[in-house]
Order: sequence, then C-alpha cells, then structure tokens
Amino acid sequence: MLDVAVVGGGPGGLFLARLLKARGVARRVTVYERNAPDATFGFGVVFSDRTMSTFEQADPDTHQRIVEASVAWTDMELRYAGRALRYGGYGFTAISRKALLSILQEQATRAGAVLSFETEADALDLAAGHDVVVASEGANSPTRTALSDHFGTQVEPGAAKYIWFGTHAPFELVTFPFVETGFGAFAAHAYPYGGGLHTFIVETDEATWRAAGLEITTERSSAPGVSDDYAQELMEQVFAEHLQGHPLLVNNSKWANFRHVRNRNWSYRNLVLLGDAAHTAHFSVGSGTKMAMEDAITLAAELADGGAEEPVGAALSRYETLRRPDIDRTQNWALPSMRWWETFGARMGRDPDRFGFHFLTRTNAIGLAGLRRRDPERVAAAEEAYAHSAPRPAGPSSGGHALGAPLQLGSALLRNRLVTAVGDRAERQIRACEAYSVAGSGLVLADWRRPQGVGELDAWRAALERISADGTVLGVVLRALDDVGATRAEAVGFPVVEVVLDDISAYGEAQRNEHAIVERKFMSGLPAGAVVLAGLACPAAGAYEAAGDHLVERARGAAEAGAAGLHLRAAAAPARVGTWTHELEHADRLRTGTGLPVLLQRPVGWALEPPAGRGEGHHTLLHTALVAGRIDAVTGWPLPNTVTQPGY
Repeated sequence: MLDVAVVGGGPGGLFLARLLKARGVARRVTVYERNAPDATFGFGVVFSDRTMSTFEQADPDTHQRIVEASVAWTDMELRYAGRALRYGGYGFTAISRKALLSILQEQATRAGAVLSFETEADALDLAAGHDVVVASEGANSPTRTALSDHFGTQVEPGAAKYIWFGTHAPFELVTFPFVETGFGAFAAHAYPYGGGLHTFIVETDEATWRAAGLEITTERSSAPGVSDDYAQELMEQVFAEHLQGHPLLVNNSKWANFRHVRNRNWSYRNLVLLGDAAHTAHFSVGSGTKMAMEDAITLAAELADGGAEEPVGAALSRYETLRRPDIDRTQNWALPSMRWWETFGARMGRDPDRFGFHFLTRTNAIGLAGLRRRDPERVAAAEEAYAHSAPRPAGPSSGGHALGAPLQLGSALLRNRLVTAVGDRAERQIRACEAYSVAGSGLVLADWRRPQGVGELDAWRAALERISADGTVLGVVLRALDDVGATRAEAVGFPVVEVVLDDISAYGEAQRNEHAIVERKFMSGLPAGAVVLAGLACPAAGAYEAAGDHLVERARGAAEAGAAGLHLRAAAAPARVGTWTHELEHADRLRTGTGLPVLLQRPVGWALEPPAGRGEGHHTLLHTALVAGRIDAVTGWPLPNTVTQPGY
C-alpha cells in the first residue's frame, strides 16, 4: 500500500484522504494544512444534483452527512429592471464551507488519515519520502508555480472585480440582483446554505469599481484576513432593497480578479495536482469545489486499480486522461460565463426577458430544447419580446423562427433578417440578386469589389427598381478607399453600402491608427442617404485577446464615421457548428461594445420554419442568438446554390 502526502486541507484534499484510507489504497495518508482546522474563508458551496449523485456513488456515508447539513432548491431568479424573473428546472444543493470542511475532516480522520493543521509543507520536499504527493493548495498553488514550465501553466486573469460576503437576508433560492448606480452597474450572486445564512458575491467591471473609489480601499485592505469595510458599507447601500435591512457579513472580504487556470500536465514524477491547483472554473458555474472532489474520486480509484507492481506515474496519467474531458468541458462553459459577468453592465438597458435569455444562453451547457423543457414560459416570453422589438408588428410569434422578424437598419427597413451576398460578373450578379430577392431575402448585397464599368450602371438601376418592388433591399459591397466604386454606387442609388475594411492586423499601432483615420474619412464621405455598413473580418484569435480589442476599436471608429451596422465576415469555407462559439463571441462583443446591429456571416443553408425538433444545429443556434440579441441578422445562402457561385 501507498504512503501519501496531501498538501492542502481543502475539500478536495480531505475527500481524497478519506477515500484512499477507506478503500485500503494507502497505508498512511497525511494531510498538511497551514491554517487551523476551524479557519476557513468564504461562505457557502453549491453542488448540482448530478454532482451530489456522484458523491453518493463514491462515498454514501459522506454524501448523507452533506445532505443532512445542506439546503436544496430547484429554481433560480434574476432581479432586473424592477422584475423578478424565475427560471425552473435547476437542482442545487448548498452547504456552509465551514460545515463541509468539518464533515470532511471528521470523515478523513475516521477513515484513518492523519491531519496536520497549522503546518507549512513543501510538496517538492515531501516527494522524496512518499510514494505519492498531492498538491491541493488552491489556485495560487506554490507547487504549481515552482514547476510551472513542466506543468505548462496558463493563468488568465478575468477583467471583472468580485468580492465575497455573507448575509442573513432571506434568499430562498439562488438569486441574481442587478443594480444600476451613478458609478455603473453592480450584480450579486446570492444563495442560501443553511442556518439562515446566505452567500452574497458582488461583481462589477473595473471602470465602475474605480469610479466608486474601491481601488483605494482595496489597497488598504490587502493584508491577509483584513476585509474591505468601505466595500461592505457601499454594497449594503447598493443592494439595500434586496438585503431588506440585513447587513453584509465579512470574512477576508476584498475585491479580486478571478484567475482562470489551465495546465498542460497535471503530474510530475510522483507529484500530482488536484482541484484549483490544476484547473479553475468561474464561480458563476459553481464548479470549483465540485471539480476538486470529483478529482479526488478519480485519483483514488486509479491509485487503487494500479496495484503494487504498477508504477505510480501510470495511475497519475490515467487520472489526468479520465478527468481532462470533463474539466475541459466545464472550463469551456465557465470561460464564456465569466466573460458574460465581465460585460453585463453594457446590457443593462435591454428588455428584461431577453436580458434573462441572454444570461441563460451565455454558455453552451444547455441548448434551446433543454431550456424549453425546463421553463417553456420564460423562453416564450423572450421570443415574444424579440418579436415585439421588431419595427412593425409583423414579427414572428414564439412559434416562428427569429430570422423572419423585420429589422430596422438605419433608414432601411428589412422585411426579415436573411441577408444574401452575391459576387460575380455584373450580368450574373444581377440575375442572382433578383433570384434571391424572389426567394425572400430581406437584404441582398452585390459584391462590387471587382471593378464595375460605367456602361453597367443602367442595368443596376433597373435591377434596383425591380428588386425594391419585390420588397427586398439591394445593397452594394465596396473595398475601403474605392472612390470610383463609391461614385458609381451613388450614381445607381443603392440604399445600403457596405465598406469592407482592410485587414490591418499585422500593422503596427501607429500605422493601424493612420489607416483607420483614412478609412473613417472615406466612410464619412459616402452619400448621406445611404445606410453604411462596416465589413470586418472575424479574427482567428479569441474575442477577448488583443485581436478582439482591435476589432472593437475599429468598429467604434466606423460608428463614429456614420456606420449604421457591422458585418462580421467569417471564413470563406462553409462554417461548422464547432466554429459557432468563436464567431458568435466576437459578434456579441461587437454588439455589446458598440450598440450597433451586427450581421454575422454563416455560409450554410437554413429555412424560416420554427426551430423545434431540429436539435442544436445551425438553424436552432441562429434562432437562439437572435432572440438573445447577440446578433441581428445572418448573411449566407438560404437556398441551394443553383443560380450563381457566391463570390465570398
């Protein structure tokens, strides 16, 4: 049997110690914890019903003790713009972190583990004298930091500021109050965890945090164990309506940025990372403690299966192989959720039902069909709000596809949100534009990035008249700085002009700024009566990397130059569902950052019938994104390409 040392006496390390001894895997397990046994920071811990089932299968006795000390509920509530929006179908169990640690300490001791509190331990020093050393030291793991090159550690700080409080204010279920103040927007995550106590986590963006003077008090309360008293008092005022006269409770409460941790490898020789030391997931998906305890279950099982003759490294490798898919999936949900909470303030003016739907769909954890099963009334309310936001009452009801709603794009009224782009020689383009108009597109864009002759302008004028009579808006696509094309487009009288901005991602900052000024001047000089769109290439890099920052910067410049909308252009090849999250994240960030309508290029086929029963394919994903307000229209080809070969 093994001799195991665990550095860190949090839930993951304690549960592992319990399982290793209870299953007879280790002859000795020693847990080293630098704090006292009754010292804990934080308030409540939340588990899903699925996680509780996992605990029950692994350790029925510990599971039962957690159930007896916890509270459970099935709904959650958003409080926004004077409304309380309740969403059903969610199962949660919450327990005091202190109670959870006490249970796990008792269970580990009962199984035969040795718990050494108020003891500093170095995992690297322990490795020579133990068969296995587990670093369960949390997100700031010294062990991981010391071996960061080997582990391949990546730490991505979040942009939002958050702070943990507790309260006796009555919250029967997980509740998210959103409050607008003179400084900016604040929001809270509140939930009960037993004994009349509730966790109360506040988040805000950095600009609001600074405007409220919290930067100064954060510096003053930086010492370990010290809480930010000013933040406590200010948040009691901000959330007074929701706290109902109850104070906020502090416990090392101070503002911080969440740290998203990933590691390429989780083990080094006989040393292995567990829990937050190996991976973190934003608390908005409630998964930190869950992942650590589930890590413990898998690690204990693989060490048990290895047998006396197998090298420890093989079991550690299997542990990582088995856990990584679930961890990757959770982190892939948690990262967009974290981004949502970083930017919620920019969406505070939106309709409550659609704001709530945007919140529910911030990750891909639950698709539209799942949301309909959980709470069909709330989904229908969001769809109705979307329909009523259309510029005329002919928008779709909750039974129709969101693509069928009219769209006001500057001074142009589109009969639906289907946009078709056509590129070829003039005579073939005209035939294709007319065909797509008859087929029902709300906007057809003719690609004039190839030169157009003066002799073809009369044919385009006639086409514009015919297409307008069909109810379709005809627009033209130009290259930036194409003065000749702009002059000829003005002569035809196109009501919509898209200017495709050059790819300047490889430029230096000075050159990029200079080019952007020239582009804005060109756009400002377009005919005053035309609706101007700015065409932007979707970067390969993520929306919250430098490329995403530059994209938003260019979009804001285009808005200053008079652009009424943005056209985010994806790759020329047909897009797979797997690329959707990347493109949609860029589109959503553009829409949130500029307030302009966003057209997203999706070169695939679809139809206008309702999305029910189609699964989570493009058809349903488009409907969901439109209702949530992440995009406003879709560019692509709704019919099989039998008329002409698209030019891009």
